[in-house]
This record gives sequence, structure tokens and C-alpha cells, in this order.
Amino acid sequence: MISTTPLTTPPAMPPDRGVCTNLPEACGLAARRQPQPLTDGAGRCSECGSALMLPAAPAAAASPAAARRWLLPVLALLLVLAALVGWLLQRGASSRAAPAEPSPPLAAAGASAPLLRLHGSNTVGAALAPALVKAFLAREGYTEQSATPTAPEELRIEARRPSDGARLAVALASHGTSTAFASLAAGQAELGMASRPIQAQEREATKALGDLSAEGSEYIVALDGVAVIVHPSNPLKQLTLAQLRDLFTGRTGDWSALGAPAGAVRLHARDEKSGTWDTFRALVLDKQALAAGTTRHEDSRALAAAVAADPMAIGFVGLPYAEAAKTLALADGQGAALRPSRFTVATEDYALARRLYFYVARDAQPLARRLADFAVSDEGQKVAQTVGFIGQAPEADPGTAVVPTDVPAEYRRLTTGAQRLAVNLRFRPGSDQLDNKALRDVGRITRLLERDGAGSRQLMLLGFSDDRGDRCANIGLSQQRARAVAADLSTYGVRPAVVQGYGPAAAVASNDTEAGRERNRRVEVWLLDKPPATPVQPFACGQAALSTR
Repeated sequence: MISTTPLTTPPAMPPDRGVCTNLPEACGLAARRQPQPLTDGAGRCSECGSALMLPAAPAAAASPAAARRWLLPVLALLLVLAALVGWLLQRGASSRAAPAEPSPPLAAAGASAPLLRLHGSNTVGAALAPALVKAFLAREGYTEQSATPTAPEELRIEARRPSDGARLAVALASHGTSTAFASLAAGQAELGMASRPIQAQEREATKALGDLSAEGSEYIVALDGVAVIVHPSNPLKQLTLAQLRDLFTGRTGDWSALGAPAGAVRLHARDEKSGTWDTFRALVLDKQALAAGTTRHEDSRALAAAVAADPMAIGFVGLPYAEAAKTLALADGQGAALRPSRFTVATEDYALARRLYFYVARDAQPLARRLADFAVSDEGQKVAQTVGFIGQAPEADPGTAVVPTDVPAEYRRLTTGAQRLAVNLRFRPGSDQLDNKALRDVGRITRLLERDGAGSRQLMLLGFSDDRGDRCANIGLSQQRARAVAADLSTYGVRPAVVQGYGPAAAVASNDTEAGRERNRRVEVWLLDKPPATPVQPFACGQAALSTR
């Protein structure tokens, strides 16, 4: 039984030793009533941290008057000890019930603000972001979820974690890419959604959050491609972006102007709220107005069905929805005409391919950053695939890659019999620094080699540039970029067998626009079964630039 003698003792009892006041079953020193040093009449147990008190004086030494004198203080102390023990037991039970790493809340309990807010692009926010959020929350243990539209282009996802009863809310507002950066700057969102990269003025407006274009703040979460479709009987096989723009702005109104049978062109387009429309408007119309009289559709399947039933029709849909309609190949400037496919969109060689983004502040809330990290993970990229976008796993080409005709003979020799990976590594303008997507792609390439047992195969890196400036300088820059990729891969223990640069050869896009020049600045990645039989020499500036041999 624990003694209840108070710390204030008669002078005959020097206050230099005390015993632990904890329960005997909770502390070994308390059970043994082992004396411990006191300082100025007070102290704490060296084992459990509970208060120390002097042991009671022997009963024979205490007179009846002394006992009465100390009765009230002893009772008061007993009440204090009882309250302390009850609090300790309650705290222990709570700690045993709590999860090891609960998701930290972003708002105080009972606050009206959502716990996690995503603002920005409708392309991202309509289907991709909700799917990523739901998969992420499920991985975090929030398996009880509900989604409720709260306003046009707005959604609230409520989630509960059964293991501990924790709740989270995620609010998505998809009112356009520009709202992502305005909301981040105003502190009204923790994560921005965008269907284009951040612009210079937006970087300036959000500089208090760090450089949002930097690695760790800019996340490419998926790739998007738009298919241009016509009736199966239409003899056209391809269009340039300029021809497509003239059709949808009304400058070209009859099919005969393009070599097809005469007849008025009937245009079909997605509605204003559609992310597919947002892509088409940005990459084709270039701020020009859509032709009057265009039939608008809320549903891609309905649009594709209308085009497939009308020989005079043309429209555009996301890749999964082309169905019975015929897809056209598209050419951007001097680039080769390519049809949309998972491969041509994944390499970003297709003219209507683009990147989709998440943006988070440098000091983002942990939950927002974990969501962004999940989105670019292999698991997150599978989610992107399930909702119709193109994931970023660098799969090997199944044999459909088209080798351009305007390439050096050595390029044709090296790539014959090789497999191209569904990825192009690109760079920051005017430098050999990998952009944020390429930095992650290097890791994805390494995981592919490890996972698929392809480590015994040889890697080949072939670099290209735009055509601005001196040709010899561009060849040197393309070689330098290929070597930069090789150096990054070497940190993972991967040693490419071929590292070569070909300057402005084999352009995939127009060099007349910044977007086109950015796509031409790339390093292609190929897999070889064995090293080339003939050693590869650096591509000399004096060599003939192009050859069809």
C-alpha cells in the first residue's frame, strides 16, 4: 500500500529521500518503495516520472494530536493522486487506440473549410483528379467514401477511416487552369490542377510559395491526346494543324478544298465545359473563334456516333471514344503525320498530345504532397489509364514506331531491329537540364529494366535539337543532352551502350513555334538485344545531315 504522508514533514524528518507515488503495478520502484533523492523537498521518480513523497513516520512516533493535524492534508493529497492515476489510465487507453501515422488534418475540428482543396483545370478536375483522390484516400485507409457535386464544376469527397474513425474532406473546383495559380497565391487551395505549364506571370504571382516550376512543386500526372475523326468513307488520311484550324474556324467550308468529294463540311465539337474541348482550343484554334453553326456535344460517344453516321462530318474526341469513326493522322509543320495512339501520345510526338499537371507549394501541407506523389507513382499512372488518359510507364514499342525518312543513315542502321520505349526525355529551354517529367522518367526507365528482366539488354540514347541557331552547335547540344541523360542513368547503375546526337534532324513538330521547338528538343530511348556490331562515332558536324539510304 502506498504511503500518504505529505511532503511537508516535522523538522525531525529531513526532506532528502522520497518514494514514488505511482501504482505498484505501474512502476517497479513504487512497488519496492525504494527511496529516491529529493531536492528542496520535491522530486520525480527516475523510472516513471511520478511525484515523490516522504515515507510515513512510524505509527508509534505520531501522537493523536499530530495525526489529527495531518489528516486533512493527507485526504487532499489522496484526492489529487486519484485524479492523476485516472488521467494516466485514460491517456494510456487513448494512445493504444490511436493509429501509428494518422493523416494530419489541414483544418481545425469543426471548421467549415475543406481539409484539402484542389482548384484549376476542368480537364484534370472532371475525372482524373477525383479518380486519383479516391484511390489515394483508399490507400491511406479511408475506405468509406462518398462524392457529392456542390456546384457546377465542383465536387466534395467525404471519407472516413474505419480503423480509427478519422474523417477527411476533399473539395475540387474545376473552373480553369488560371484559377489554380490564383487560388494557390490567395491561400484558397493546397493543390493546383493545370492543363498547361505555369506561365511567367503566374510564377511571379506565386513566388511566396517557392518556384512552382521547380522539381518537387510541378508534377506531370498524365498525358492527354485528342483524336480527329471523320466518316469511314472519307478518303482523307491526314491533315496539317493549319488545315484543321481552317476547317474549325470556317475558312474551309467544303471538302473539295482538301481533295475529298465536294460537300459542305459539318463540324462537331465538345461543349465548353469539356476538357477535350479545352485541349483542342489550345492546340489547334490558337485563340481563334470556333465556326458558327458547329454542333456541340456534352458526350464524346454521342459526338463520335454522329460523325460515324455522316459522310460530311468531322469532329474530335478523346482517344477511347473514336469507336466506329475514322481517325486522321496529323502533322505539325515539318513533323511527320502521326495518328493518335498510346505510343505517339506517350512520346509526345503526336501533334495533339499535351501534359496535365498538379502544382504544390514548396512547403505544401503533407497530405497535399502525398497526393501529388501518389499521382505520379506507378499506381497513380494506372489510375490515369483507367479514366482514358495516357500513363507514363515507358513501355517498349510493340513494333509500331515509325522511323522518319529524313534521318542520318547511322540512325537508321542503329534502330533497325531495336525497340523504342514509349517516352521522350525533354529539357529546359536552351540547356541540357532535364525537365521535371524527364527527371521522373529516368527512374521509370530504371524500374522497367529491373522489373521486366531487361537489364541484360542494351540501352541506346539518341538526341535531337530544334533548328534555331548554328547547325554544328545544335548537333553538339543534342550530343550533350544525350550524355546528360546517360550521366543521370549511371547514378542508377545503368550504362547505355550508345549515346549519340543528331541535331535538328527528324523534327517531330514545327520549329516556328516555341511549343514545337520544345517537342523537337528530345532524347529518344531504344532497347537493343546486343551492342552494335560497328562502334558508334560521335556524329561529326561536317557529315551530311540527312540521308534516306
